[in-house]
Amino acid sequence: MGRGEGDAKFLNTALGGDERIRRQGGVTNGFNRNQVISLGSLAFQPMLIFYRGSAPLRLLSELKGKRLVIGPPGSGDRALALTLLQTNGISSNTADFVDLPDTASAAALAQGTVDAIFLMGDSASPEVMRSLLRNPNIRLYDFIQADGYVRKITYLSKLDLPEGSVDFGQNIPDHDVSLIGPTVELLARPDLHPALSDLLLDAAHEVNGKAGLLRRQNQFPAPLEHDFAISADALRYYTSGKKFFYRYLPFWLASLVGRILVAFVPMVVILVPALRLIPAMYRWRIRMLIYHRYRTLLALEKEVQTKASGSKPEEFITRLDQIEIAVNKMKVPASFADQFYALRGHIGFVRDRIMQAGVAH
Repeated sequence: MGRGEGDAKFLNTALGGDERIRRQGGVTNGFNRNQVISLGSLAFQPMLIFYRGSAPLRLLSELKGKRLVIGPPGSGDRALALTLLQTNGISSNTADFVDLPDTASAAALAQGTVDAIFLMGDSASPEVMRSLLRNPNIRLYDFIQADGYVRKITYLSKLDLPEGSVDFGQNIPDHDVSLIGPTVELLARPDLHPALSDLLLDAAHEVNGKAGLLRRQNQFPAPLEHDFAISADALRYYTSGKKFFYRYLPFWLASLVGRILVAFVPMVVILVPALRLIPAMYRWRIRMLIYHRYRTLLALEKEVQTKASGSKPEEFITRLDQIEIAVNKMKVPASFADQFYALRGHIGFVRDRIMQAGVAH
């Protein structure tokens, strides 16, 4: 079994039976949002409302006083159904809520013991949908107010069930149907290793990236943020794909290289500017040495001009010789040769000034 196939089967199993890593958008069920991150959305989860009637149902408020199956207590089906009904002024006081398992609700609707059932996409198998849609006494509710619902309930999306998409031969449904529903999110702990995040999203792309009844090719997984913040690693994956090493190296080797880089890269970030700074510091030091000799030379020249009449010429010559000896001992790179020889020329210039001022014998 290849790695991609194994990942896909693992994710299929996990998503099918482990609610710890899968969560319907808009339903946190008491989760602490700070302790969970999202790797993105995996699929749309449409809300399907089937009802008995010879005429189309236009508004959900028309279900007032009816017998409704809205999903098992504590389920995402029931939470969303209650939200939709409450926005239409329907509660347990104005309608009869019947608790039935998903498998029994379709049969109850077909037999006429209930008036409408609310099913999420994962509860309504293609076989159940086809059997209900082929029943002349049962209709699928068309959310004609879908745009308004998705603006009011922000974790919902508007979905389109195209005409004939369930059964082209019998043209089921016989018109485009507007649906609404949340997305299914892939959740993880904040300390999930980036490599595992990449592998999960790779598998999710293999499992959920194919075109389906309500999704386009490669539409999922997608960084759609609802209840939980999208992790930084997932956002990086959506932007640029897997990390470079995980694309071309075995997992164990890529992980080892990644850990080495985690320790090495910060050192490089610090050392590179430092190494660039060393030549600049060296040039600054040489320049300061030359400037220091210039300050000493300027001070001597100024003293020669102001105290020539009463000073001994031997003192000026001795001090000038000391300056010249110190300059000759300086070690400067060739790039400072012009400044070095200019300084030596200026020493000779000051010597000439002393001679011209008559302070030298």
